[in-house]
Amino acid sequence: MAVEWTITIEGKNEFGDTFRKEVRIGKTWERLFDGDLGLSIEDGKKIMEALQNAVVNHEAETYSLYCRVCPDCHTFRAVKDCTTRRIRTVFGTVKVRNPRWMMCSNCYPGMVGAFAPLKEICPDRATSELMELTAQLASVISYRQAANVLAKFLPVEPTETHATVRKRTIRVGERIDDQFSNEEWLATRTMEERHQLEMPLPGDRRKEFVISIDTAHVPCSRSRTASNDPNPVSPKPLVHRQGDHRREMAPVARTCRSRHP
Repeated sequence: MAVEWTITIEGKNEFGDTFRKEVRIGKTWERLFDGDLGLSIEDGKKIMEALQNAVVNHEAETYSLYCRVCPDCHTFRAVKDCTTRRIRTVFGTVKVRNPRWMMCSNCYPGMVGAFAPLKEICPDRATSELMELTAQLASVISYRQAANVLAKFLPVEPTETHATVRKRTIRVGERIDDQFSNEEWLATRTMEERHQLEMPLPGDRRKEFVISIDTAHVPCSRSRTASNDPNPVSPKPLVHRQGDHRREMAPVARTCRSRHP
């Protein structure tokens, strides 16, 4: 072995669990004599597949452990069973532990049920990145060519053929259609609520008028009150001109803008 590389990855979660993985890549003298310098595509596949295996397993364990804690009483849920689940990613297929937790007996007494945390975040047994990448390739080239490109540059399984690409593309398209339908429905409901809250306004500047305030300070002496004052002082009314008409308006307590139909 002429050259050997060792790549180490370490991970740690909030629960204090640590994970360590080493990947070794070697190169023989024959490959060096042939001018094979640097990492090849196959070397990159091997490295990324090993690193992805370590990262996905550690993250899946962390998420499953987080979901085991009841958010209400903060106690551990009971274990229903534990199986394995294969998750397809951009950098290979990873086999992870797939536990199922029972419903909390303290918060839901008398109710029996179980759920799998990994099924909630990965319902298609494939990551969202792989689904989107497959759909993007299939939208510009044929399904068979898209499958060949994925197998050429990514460590995917040989079982992922053009039929798999077609199914993923159709599934992504259905989800996009559902998302647009939900957005249109929410936009319609929002407009209906706005129409109910907004008051119809004429939008004609000639039908608008402005009410201004003209206030006056009334001094009051201790010897004479307003009840025995023969000439009390009152606020002066404001005369408002609109066109050729002359109107008198009584003083009000504030200034406002209004519109009338």
